[in-house]
Parts: sequence; structure tokens; C-alpha cells
Amino acid sequence: MKESVSKKTLVIAGVSIIGFLISILVIVWIFSLFKPNYISYEKFEEKVITATKKFYSDNPTLLPINDGEYSILYSTLQDNNYISPLNELLEDGDKCTIEIKIIKYEENFSYIPYLNCPGSYETKELYKVITDNNSIVISGDGLYRANDNSLYYKGDIKNNYLMFGSIDNEKNILWRIISIDSDNNIKIIRTTATEETYTWDDRYNINKSSTTGYNDFEVSRLKETLQSFGTSELILTDALKSKLVAKNLCVGKRNIKDTDNSGNIECSIMSEDKYLFGALSTYEYLRASLDENCNKISDKSCINYNYLPGFFKSTWAITANNDTTHKVFYFSNSEVSDSTASNSKKIMVVTNLNNRVLYKSGNGSLSDPYIIK
Repeated sequence: MKESVSKKTLVIAGVSIIGFLISILVIVWIFSLFKPNYISYEKFEEKVITATKKFYSDNPTLLPINDGEYSILYSTLQDNNYISPLNELLEDGDKCTIEIKIIKYEENFSYIPYLNCPGSYETKELYKVITDNNSIVISGDGLYRANDNSLYYKGDIKNNYLMFGSIDNEKNILWRIISIDSDNNIKIIRTTATEETYTWDDRYNINKSSTTGYNDFEVSRLKETLQSFGTSELILTDALKSKLVAKNLCVGKRNIKDTDNSGNIECSIMSEDKYLFGALSTYEYLRASLDENCNKISDKSCINYNYLPGFFKSTWAITANNDTTHKVFYFSNSEVSDSTASNSKKIMVVTNLNNRVLYKSGNGSLSDPYIIK
């Protein structure tokens, strides 16, 4: 009899415990239904971009017509039910602010959300991350300040790698950061040359009585090639081009004996048009070397303590030799020399990221290059 009562008590107790646990789970489930479903800051930024794209897709007449930078209010998206209030999406949304920029270049648009949650999170441009993580130096490897207030890398640099774009949507393209101009646009150079070779120019040169070409950029084949890079997707897709800024190129000619490495010679003449893509100037190669014996572009010591020559494979410079009408400088992994413009060489493409590109990850090393959003 006692055993029967004991078993009954155990059964009742067990059922009670199970019932209690089920009640707790039900309460937790009901509570979760009313608890805000907060998301991460990164997911929020993605959500803002998606909402902005959807808004303009539904309202195409509101899209900017001219190239440039524009803004849209978060409240516009919220009031039109494209996105929820900040405090419903972010745990600390009450103290956060959001600014949304739209950048138009030709037919391409970039949508950039700037989120600021004091003490927790802030959207950062790549140039800010670079300058925050690199002290300006006056000797040794590092980031230097030029007379025009721009910044440039000098020496055997290990932390200026950037992954940007891809080849056939498969192989990522590795670049190296060369400099940051006074407007915070970032100049980068591909670490692999073009697959095709190109003549710098191949027109009939009356001075040489031959088709050696002219070394005048404005009438050159190189000009046509760079223009074609900008209008095709050979280098970057149209979508990625919206992250670039078109700039005038330094096309002044240089003497092989010149020792100036400030850019005053090459940039004394600027291209008539702006370009999305260019090639490296000779002064940029010169000033990247720390070797005290690197004074002229013909000095072989310039390959020392210089991050640039390691990936050069006989590629054109944008700079011509002012001693002739047909010679142009080119880079190899061991020297800089000049060559007849009609010869064919590859191009190490240079471009400029605009000052609005946002940092996503990486520390700039080869194993962990910078990646932008």
C-alpha cells in the first residue's frame, strides 16, 4: 500500500515538474514574441542600403540626374514604410544617428549609410582607418606627408594591400595603396598587369621617319586605351566604378637625369580630360624608395627598400622622356628605362577610390588585406 502511494506521489511530482517546465517555455516563447528583434550594426547598414534601393526603384523619378553626391533622410524611408525606426532595429537605437549618401557616376549609384552610435559603433571610411592606424613618419618605412598635404607610402611596406574587384567573378584582385590625396581619395595600383599588351603610341613620327609613335599623351594610343578601360568592364565592373573618382593625370615629360621626386615635373602638365584609370608616374616610383642612392629614375638602387618593383613585369609608365619625341619610360622589377613608344607592353593599372568608400575588414597585410563595403 505504501509503495503504491509512493509511486503515485512520484508520478504526480514528475508530471508537475514537466508541467512547470512547459509553462516556463511557453512564458519565454510569449515573451520573445514581444521582445524587439534587434540586429547587428552591420546587418542594419545592409538593411538601410536595401531599403534605399527599393525606395528609388519604386520612385525612379527621384533619382539624381547629374553625377555627384546626394543625401536622403532616414525619416523618408521610415515614413514611407521602407524601414522600421532605429530603436526597433538597434538595441541602442535611441542614441544612434544615421546619414545616407547617394553617389552617382554615369548610370551607376552607390548607397552609403553612415551610422553613429556613440561609444558603440561608427561607420568609417577606409582613409580614416588607414590614417588612424598609421602614424605619419619622417624616416624609415611608413606613411609620409608631401608638401601638398597628401600622404604616400615609402619603403618596404607590408600593410598597404587591398582586395577590390574580381576577375570573371572568381579570382579576387589584389591592389596596393600608393597614396591618399588632400581630398582623402586613395590611389591604388594593381599587383598584376593587364593580360594584353599595348603600344604607348604607334603613329608615324615625322622626326624619326618611322612609325615609332609620339610620346605626347594627348595624341597617344595610351590615352585611347585608358579611355577604353573606363568605358568597358575590362578592369572593373560598372557597379564598382561608382566607388572611384575620375581625375586628371600627370602627363608632364621627364629627363632621365632629373632628380626631383615631388611630382612637380610630371604634374606640371595635367591631362585635358579626367580618367578613371591611369598608369604610374615616374616620380611615384622614385619617392617610394628609401635608398639614399636613389636620386634619378635610372639609378638601379631605386629598387631597394621600395614596395613597388616587386610586382613590375615590363609595364608602361605614363611619363615620357623629354629628350626625344618617341621614347617613354617603363618599369621592370630591376630598373626603370625608356623604350620606343611603338613597342608593346602591359600596364599596371592605377585608379583612385573616392573618399566615401567604407572600411569593412582587414589590417592591410598580404594575409589580411583591406576590404571595403
